[in-house]
Amino acid sequence: MVAATVAADATLARATTGDRDALAELWRTYQPSLLRYLRARAVSCADDVASTVWIDVSSSIARFAGDGDDFRRWLFTIAHRRSVDEIRRTTRRREVVQPVVGDGAPAEAADRTFEDGGSLERALELVRRLPPEMAEAVMLRIVNEFTYADVAEILGTSEGNVRVLVHRGLRSLRSKIVVTNLEPTTMYLVS
Repeated sequence: MVAATVAADATLARATTGDRDALAELWRTYQPSLLRYLRARAVSCADDVASTVWIDVSSSIARFAGDGDDFRRWLFTIAHRRSVDEIRRTTRRREVVQPVVGDGAPAEAADRTFEDGGSLERALELVRRLPPEMAEAVMLRIVNEFTYADVAEILGTSEGNVRVLVHRGLRSLRSKIVVTNLEPTTMYLVS
């Protein structure tokens, strides 16, 4: 664990000096969790928003100071702000946004995806059905494993509020899921 942290910090240090290979390594490390986060926020163009986030990161990483945990927090703070901008933009345009499952299938296909082994995508679809602020807190705390303090900093709210949002979100998810035969493939959404 310590060796991985030292390697990540070394990569980050190289990236801050303009090393493009180090920045590409950071992208490979954080892009999957960044996309999961943006998709759970029901951002209409998660890939486009993620690209914007990485453009922001690459243009200002030379001024970044901190370790790997600070970078991760900074990255998700940028993602939060860009996703808010995107949601506002689509709301102003009054676009009808259909949440998608990872492969671009409509949300109605989530049940079939889950049965076909897409349990992560199914779980994300359930999180998307939570109120937006609650879904975001659950995604950051549970899926991306940030501390409550980190989530509070990213969302610009209090740690106590984050704890309440996560608790209520998990309770809501628990009430919507029925598990039978103790097999994960038998989870169904209760309407």
